[in-house]
Amino acid sequence: MNIRSNLPVDVSDFKKLINRNKIYVDKTNIIEKIISLRGTYYFLSRPRRFGKSLLLSTFKELFEGNKELFKDLYIYNNWEWNKTYPVIHVDLNEIKSDTIENFEKSLNFIIDSIALNEFSMDLKAELSNNKLKELINNIHGSTGKNVVVLVDEYDKPILSNINDEKLAIGIRNSLKDFYGALKSADSKLEFVFITGVSKFSKVSIFSDLNNLIDLTIDPNFSNICGYTQDEIEAYFYDYLVEISENNEISVNYLLELIKQWYNGYSWDGKKFLYTPFSILSFLNNNGVFNNYWFETGTPSFLMDLIKKNTNIDVLFDENLKLYGTFPNFDIKNLDLKTVLLQSGYLTIKDSKIVPGELPIYSLDIPNKEVRKSLFSYILGSYINKTAESVYPIANDLFRQLIEIDENGFTKSLETLFSNIPYSLHSKLNDMEAFYHVLFLSWMKIIGFEIQGEIIQLKGRVDAVLLKENIAVILELKFSKTKSIDNILDEAINQILEKEYYKPYQDKKIILIGIAFKEKEIKSRIEEFKT
Repeated sequence: MNIRSNLPVDVSDFKKLINRNKIYVDKTNIIEKIISLRGTYYFLSRPRRFGKSLLLSTFKELFEGNKELFKDLYIYNNWEWNKTYPVIHVDLNEIKSDTIENFEKSLNFIIDSIALNEFSMDLKAELSNNKLKELINNIHGSTGKNVVVLVDEYDKPILSNINDEKLAIGIRNSLKDFYGALKSADSKLEFVFITGVSKFSKVSIFSDLNNLIDLTIDPNFSNICGYTQDEIEAYFYDYLVEISENNEISVNYLLELIKQWYNGYSWDGKKFLYTPFSILSFLNNNGVFNNYWFETGTPSFLMDLIKKNTNIDVLFDENLKLYGTFPNFDIKNLDLKTVLLQSGYLTIKDSKIVPGELPIYSLDIPNKEVRKSLFSYILGSYINKTAESVYPIANDLFRQLIEIDENGFTKSLETLFSNIPYSLHSKLNDMEAFYHVLFLSWMKIIGFEIQGEIIQLKGRVDAVLLKENIAVILELKFSKTKSIDNILDEAINQILEKEYYKPYQDKKIILIGIAFKEKEIKSRIEEFKT
């Protein structure tokens, strides 16, 4: 039998996963700890394809008392199986929400379907919030038991319409009433767990659930979704051995490559996780490294936000910080750092907790998969090329840079930027920042660490780019009036006069000046000899 048949790549339902003999990475010890807190209302934010749906379906089977599904798992001998509860499981992932009317109709249909198909009940209420209250009351009345409510992708209807502010706010207000029904049914509820990608403020969505326990960055539950390094090695070792043998490399070396590509997600800066979809897809595809998670669907609103905002400092800031609590999502004032963090393109890399002070979290891009795919997508979006076509050009640029091939480097730059819309070249105030974003995105794709003053993207850019034993000292210049050769002279002279190279004399130092004059591009590359 092909061992890959046991990989749960496309299975996010616990019961189906167990019945089909798929591998389940046991999270029931953490689940038991959450339930043992004895709270009622819980919330968890995690990026897409990170195991939220599997978590909720596990809760469902547990509360319904389906003991045999949990055989050989931690909770099998650590649960009171004689206590069972009716479960309302609401999944908003596929809800229709292109208008307020369609959203309300679709939400009503979901609640009516749950009532009829799972509890044989016909609801009389017309509004979705009233339907939910009626359903909870009826279940409690007929069973005499408190009800468990699980809500998956609670924010999907809002995020699907985030570029239409009026519609997004309208849906948010409807959801506020819907979730408010839970508070009014408090005495009849045993447990409520809500998941989603984003974290909206309690005021905007959960104003009535003022005792909602947010587990998003709670260090006690930070690995509730996603796979740890130990779990990868324990549950998937046979797959790793097969791939290492097929590629004639050691398992340890393979693990290091996998770690670089797919590990790195964290919500406490201590425990680091793999996104399940990426690692399962990697194993299922015989160890082929690819951008699996990114290709499942980058939110269009994120790309629109990046393209509208040329001052995207957070993408290049090596010292990006978060102070205090996990930031809230604001429809009227979308903050790029918050959007990137909540959607999984940034993560917490380190934390500093000092008594009497706000916690400080250091943020960064999680791993190689996200970095390469994100910046390829950004670059491709700006220059009207596919993300797949950008990466080979970037590799050519890197080779030409290392070989000090000035003519080839300039030709590759011309190819890279040849499809920039002509209309952009009439906006002088934006062009310098625009070119900086494009060029620095390329540097990120090929793995350079960016240091210096580059976070001031709309001003002067002095950048040092580090990769292994190479230090690239870079100056980009843009002018509408000066000759392109004079611009290049200024760029190289500025590097030399300010002695940017001094801290890097133990490396191979390459000086680059790049000049932009409307659609004309030219470069100068020199190897600096100390």
